[in-house]
Amino acid sequence: MPAPDADAIIIGAGPAGMSAAIELASSGCQVIVLDMQPSPGGQIYRALEANMQARPQTDDLLSALGPTYRAGLSVIERFRTTPGIDYRPGTTVWDLRADGTVGWLKGDAAGYLRAPHVVLASGAMERPTPFPGWTLPGVMTAGAVQTLLKAGRLKPDGRIVLAGTGPLIFLLADQLRRLGVRPALIARTDRLAHKFAALKRLHPAGVPALLKGLGWLARLRLAGVPMRTGISGLEAHGHGRLESVRMIAAGRAIELACDLLVVHDGIVPSTDLAHAAGLALEWRQGDASWRPQTTLDGRAETAPGPALTTGPCRIRITGDARQIGGAEAAIAHGRHAAGAILAELGKSAADRTGIDAEHTLAARAFLDAAFPPGLAAQLPDDATIVCRCEEITAGTLRTAIRDDARDMNLIRGTLRCGMGACQGRSCAATLARLLMEADPNGTAPPAPFRARPPARPLPLGALANMTGLDPDLAQIESLDDKPQAIVGDDAHA
Repeated sequence: MPAPDADAIIIGAGPAGMSAAIELASSGCQVIVLDMQPSPGGQIYRALEANMQARPQTDDLLSALGPTYRAGLSVIERFRTTPGIDYRPGTTVWDLRADGTVGWLKGDAAGYLRAPHVVLASGAMERPTPFPGWTLPGVMTAGAVQTLLKAGRLKPDGRIVLAGTGPLIFLLADQLRRLGVRPALIARTDRLAHKFAALKRLHPAGVPALLKGLGWLARLRLAGVPMRTGISGLEAHGHGRLESVRMIAAGRAIELACDLLVVHDGIVPSTDLAHAAGLALEWRQGDASWRPQTTLDGRAETAPGPALTTGPCRIRITGDARQIGGAEAAIAHGRHAAGAILAELGKSAADRTGIDAEHTLAARAFLDAAFPPGLAAQLPDDATIVCRCEEITAGTLRTAIRDDARDMNLIRGTLRCGMGACQGRSCAATLARLLMEADPNGTAPPAPFRARPPARPLPLGALANMTGLDPDLAQIESLDDKPQAIVGDDAHA
């Protein structure tokens, strides 16, 4: 096997990836950091450097995004200036293997890197929420709107409705308010009863997060932003683009003219690279998502069954890719995972202060109970598109399931569900729930689609000129396993 390219490879330059890289490099390790984005920061600190450098033109934007956004600058500056970090922006990871092999793509160049330790800090994604009209232009997720605010310095206008649940809904609404954009309605799927039930799960360390959320609510109320709770039956309507939204509130159907519908139904770990590496995932029924199985310090384990590699798993998962907790928790766990790697290497951390990663997750139990999945709580009706890439409806999937297609991979092979550009990131969880709907007494949830590289599109030119190949894995195998004709059993003899 080729020699390692670094002591550790980190995938993702968000809060968790940056903190892990700083911890490792400060203790003398050589670290390679691969990130798809053009600058460090991840989603929460996206384009922070550029927005700070553009002051005073961006002062209003920075004020609206708040102190939590600006607080990331110190982490980014340490990441930029710490010796031993080989930071490679604009680099896509298209292959990941449990033995520490990482396939990368940048422009038209591609290849493999290897290290005895890999830290997967690929962050989170918004929970996919299929509902009638969700594919119409004018329907966006809260994270997409924040990306346009931070990286594009754009703000929406017209009649805006925010729908769903979770603290991000309130944060985004307050940010828009600060920018002079007043939402027409905040339509929440959660109810007050959820908050009272969640209070018994409130840890004292989670009180600051609760107070922050109450502050957002108070400011929105004072600004006169309309808000409804307990909504259901969300639908988007329009011809060629969004024109109106319909929902059920307090038992009555209401319809509003709308230019932009912003939806958010919570955040789940991004598991596509973990799954591609053959790591074990667990289905969380209440969360309607998969999550990687790891130890407290992030060490992953390989899933049972055939694998591309042998030997111990060299991957640790950290930050929101492991467990949703936000920036502070991601920074703490990134350091924690790095500390575990340093212990294995016989090195001590340069910063010897204690790292209590679990303490930063103190509010998680309360938030999960206070903001349960809402838009995704009910399965879509038959006419609703589930697979956006191939435009496959829930009805088509249910028909295949009734015809005894009870396996994720069989359905993918027959209908192409999950074979588009997203590789199942938007439809796999909903298809799994449809399979469980058809077999409510099943003993275990379906496994995700079988993963295989490339996890992201890989141009043929890059594939042809790939560097860093392992000679043992690049051998061309002959098809010696073809079935042989049995002598004397030729029907045409």
